[in-house]
Amino acid sequence: MASISVRFLLAVAAIGPCAGQIDPQHSTNVTVYHLNPKSAGAIPVNMDTGDTRGDLYFYLGEFLLPLECTNSSKASRAKFDCDNPERVDPDLVVTKVDLEIDSRPTTYSACNLCNGTDPFTHKTCTVGTYVCDCFGMGRAAKCDAGKVGTESIKDHFSPHKTKPECAALLAKDCGFVKSSASACGFCVLIHEKALKAANCSQYDLYGFCPSRRGGCSATGPAWSCWGENIPRKTGGNWYSTLAEGQCNKSSPVGTCGWNVLSTTTVTNKCLQNKLVTHVEKASPSCFSACGARNVTSSCWITCFFDAVLGPEAAHNSSSTLGGLPIEEIEKTWESAFLPEAQGGCEQIDMIDTVTPRSEMIVV
Repeated sequence: MASISVRFLLAVAAIGPCAGQIDPQHSTNVTVYHLNPKSAGAIPVNMDTGDTRGDLYFYLGEFLLPLECTNSSKASRAKFDCDNPERVDPDLVVTKVDLEIDSRPTTYSACNLCNGTDPFTHKTCTVGTYVCDCFGMGRAAKCDAGKVGTESIKDHFSPHKTKPECAALLAKDCGFVKSSASACGFCVLIHEKALKAANCSQYDLYGFCPSRRGGCSATGPAWSCWGENIPRKTGGNWYSTLAEGQCNKSSPVGTCGWNVLSTTTVTNKCLQNKLVTHVEKASPSCFSACGARNVTSSCWITCFFDAVLGPEAAHNSSSTLGGLPIEEIEKTWESAFLPEAQGGCEQIDMIDTVTPRSEMIVV
């Protein structure tokens, strides 16, 4: 019979305190991903992450930027997507993070890598640091920093159909300013308490006012419709892990919300090449008509989204989506994190890389 070595006992002693810090009754494991500059690190302290589909929602939006940032108002896009270091930094990496979390969620916090100004509060922040804002609706928003925040991509970002009774109340209270995104948003905020008391959800309130980015229409730009259809395609969830909730060796049991089990980091260039190559194979005639691969050209971008979402997605955000099955795109994404011998990308050592610890060593 095999015996358990001293190394096993030491391993158990090493992992025991961390494994027990999250309340065992509410402990669960999740795998999430984040895209950011290499300098930001692998451990998602004060960062937002997503499960495979949730991060694909953010990632597929990358391919819109050459058109969106050229044709959008600078005022509406400044200091956000088009200037977002997590999208445009030349040294982007993608990290897979295996987490143990407390399964009792809190309201999601929107965490952004500061480029000088917090995109939500518009306050000055320190460049290169993460700033997090509670993402609940209006003044009643509350986030428990000790817990993991969660956000449904489908619920929050897909086009939302407001309940008839709520739509009538919104029209009564704020319909007279609906043509103005800023005035309408302020009106909804003023009436928030009464609207919620009338059973309006935060998504009813979010969806009532016009977007400052413009919406999808049959005569509008295709990139606007693609942007609304990406979350319909991917679904998924986002997570926020604030510094206050991270477990450490001295955290009493039940007092922390998340603990990193392992991290795997690859370059964005490698992951993007895998995804793009797979999509190009799905529609070779369209891409070949565009010439050599140029991910910034209108021709290539149109072929990309026609292949991923279906041609109908360029004109409306309500018809059934076509294109590649999301399961296929998801599998391609996940393959980038396999060992190189199995076709994955080269893995990058980060200063804060976390390698999994063996729970049993048998000799």
